[in-house]
Amino acid sequence: MEKQNCLKFSEQARLHQLSWREKQTDLTDKCGMQNRVTYNHILPTEEWLGGVWACIREPLCCYLDSSGIQANTGKHNLKSSWTQCANIFFPFRIDGNARRMLASFLSRQLGIDVKTIDGVELEYAADGKLSPSQLLGEANGMRGSGQTSPDVAIFFTCSDGQCGIYLIENKYTEHHFYGCSATRKTLDKAYIDRGLEPNPNPKRCEDKDSLVSNVAGTCHQAVWGRQYWQILIKTVNEQVLKELNYCPAMRDGYQLLRQQALAQGIADSGLFDFVYSGVAYDGRNNELISCLKRVGINDFREGWPKLFNTEVRFHCFTHQDLVEFIRDSKSTFVKKWVNYINGRYSYSLDR
Repeated sequence: MEKQNCLKFSEQARLHQLSWREKQTDLTDKCGMQNRVTYNHILPTEEWLGGVWACIREPLCCYLDSSGIQANTGKHNLKSSWTQCANIFFPFRIDGNARRMLASFLSRQLGIDVKTIDGVELEYAADGKLSPSQLLGEANGMRGSGQTSPDVAIFFTCSDGQCGIYLIENKYTEHHFYGCSATRKTLDKAYIDRGLEPNPNPKRCEDKDSLVSNVAGTCHQAVWGRQYWQILIKTVNEQVLKELNYCPAMRDGYQLLRQQALAQGIADSGLFDFVYSGVAYDGRNNELISCLKRVGINDFREGWPKLFNTEVRFHCFTHQDLVEFIRDSKSTFVKKWVNYINGRYSYSLDR
């Protein structure tokens, strides 16, 4: 155990998933492939539901079909954060007792009196003016692919009648929030086929002064028609931004920036009294926590919200905190969920 604790979290998770897989009598013995390589912690593509809690398999498939969501192509990987997200959050969509516990959890986390959970959506995307295509300028995407679709959106109402939305990026073993797609001089064929031009001067991504004074001429995403910085520039804390080494989206903060822009656009619409953007993550994933260190942010949980002066509130919580809080439910469904999640992802819930 001591030797395993010295391993990176991603490897610890892989070893646990192998151990979990060995105990599942209903899983195939065949191994699946990712990037043309066979791994024993990956199921065959067609067997991906074996990594999903049995109690939600049927309603999850119906939901994906009816909503037009493109599930992540790596969902057959037992370390998949997409599958983990479904296992953790989809039960709150389909069970009333779970939603009541989630309302109590959010009340404690957010410091507001959340009375009801009105909806839980995976790969969230609004329609009309608040859709990613219109709001962010992301053409040709769909829920779960090619556009900013937060892993989870929670809609809630407070005791005083105020309503809110909480956009959540879910992370399991990933060690960053990916790099900006518009920072390269050479592009993959998929980008070229969409008529997107490569960035002729990626060095300008390091010029924060120009970003503040001339977004359209500095950010290559703006050349592509995407509106992330155009939406955010009015709220950015210029002093904090200029102390960074480069645009926070350039290497490891791209997903955070896109979700922040989406949240800000939703907040600007005035449809909600509260708009939150944040991350649900495994508390053991220290690499993720420090992934923005190169840009000048030692801990994304503390440093990211300092970048913006806005009514959009940035809030993060660990999967462990959620499961620990929910575990006291008297509901049979919730208890089964807690047992599954604890066994599946090795959360320590001993008291």
